Amino acid sequence: MHWTSILSYMASSFMIVVFNKIVLTIFSFNSIPFILFCQSLFTMVVLLARRSVIQRPSVSILWICILNILNIYCGISAASALNVAMFSALRRISIFTTLCGQWYFLHTKPTKSVVFSVLCMILGAIVAASNDLSFNVNGYIFVMLNNCFTSGVQIETKRAIENDWTKTSILFWSATLSTTLFGLQLVNFNPNSFDSWDNKAFQIAFLSSMCLGFVINWSASWTIEKNDALTLAVAGSTKSAIMGLFVVAGLFDPTYSFTWVNFIGLQISAIASLFYVYAVSVVKEPPKVEIDLES
Repeated sequence: MHWTSILSYMASSFMIVVFNKIVLTIFSFNSIPFILFCQSLFTMVVLLARRSVIQRPSVSILWICILNILNIYCGISAASALNVAMFSALRRISIFTTLCGQWYFLHTKPTKSVVFSVLCMILGAIVAASNDLSFNVNGYIFVMLNNCFTSGVQIETKRAIENDWTKTSILFWSATLSTTLFGLQLVNFNPNSFDSWDNKAFQIAFLSSMCLGFVINWSASWTIEKNDALTLAVAGSTKSAIMGLFVVAGLFDPTYSFTWVNFIGLQISAIASLFYVYAVSVVKEPPKVEIDLES
C-alpha cells in the first residue's frame, strides 16, 4: 500500500468537511456553486502553473468529469444539511457501492470478511440514522447520491489511469467543466447578500476550503493511481470513523445532538470500519515449512 497518498487523502478529506461545515453552517454562506466555482478555478490555476502536460479530452474523460461534478455537488450539499457525525456515518455506505461497482465492472470479488465488515458498517449507519434528532430528508438524499457518484468516479478514474491517462489531465478537465457549469449558476448570485466577507474566521475557512478542494481531488487520484478505488474507500471510511468520534466528543460541530442509540450506531460503524481495514490490508503469510535437520 502507498501510505503517503492514503494519508494525504485522509487528512484533506477530514479537513475539507470541517471547513465546508464552518462556511455553510456556522456562517450560513448562501451559495454552494460559488464555493465549487472557486475550488475548481483554484485547481485549474495550480495545474497550469505547474506546466504539466495536459492530454486532449475524450468521451471517457468527459464522463469522469460529469460524475466528479455531481459527486462534489452532492457531497457539499449533504455536508451542509447534516451534522458531521451523521454525514461521516452515512458516507461509509460508499464502500458498499464501491465493492459492488468493482465486483461488477472490474470483476474484483471481495472476501467474506470484507462483505461482513461492510454489512456491519451499514448496520451501524442505519442504527445511528434511526435516532438522528436532526433528521434532514434532503441531506439523506444528497449523501446517498454522493455515495453512488463517489464509487462511479473512483472506478472510472482507475480505468482511465490504466488506459494511460494522467491524473493531471483528469483533474484539469474536471476542473474546467466544473468552473464553466458552476460559473453559469452564479448569474443571479449577489455577493452583497452575504455580510461576513470581512470576518477573519470566515476568510480562513473559505480559503482553506478552496485550497483543500484541489488537495483532496489530487490525493484521491493519487491514491487510486498507486492503489485502487477500494483502498480509497477504506481510507475514507477510516477517516470517517475518526471524525465521528471527535464529533461525539463535542468537537467542532454544535449541530450534533447526542443520544445513546445514535452513539451506539456510530460506534458499530466505526468498529466495523477498523475491521474492514484489517480485512483488506492484512495479507496472509504462506505457512512456514519446518525442515528437520536431524533426519
